[in-house]
Amino acid sequence: MDYVDIQAVESKLTDVTYAQLLMVIEEMGRDLRPTYSGSRNSAERLKRLIVHARILVRECLVETERSARQ
Repeated sequence: MDYVDIQAVESKLTDVTYAQLLMVIEEMGRDLRPTYSGSRNSAERLKRLIVHARILVRECLVETERSARQ
């Protein structure tokens, strides 16, 4: 049976979540200008991205709090 380093796995998950958050923020930036111009599709996409970003922020905060306790 192989030894699994739990902290290394959690660190990778945190890194992946943070990277996803950065990608979502980048996508949000692309939809800002069309939203100001009145594009409904961009506005709806921006709303979905905001919801997704909020979820990712919560996950990052949970992981940060968990690692701070250890």
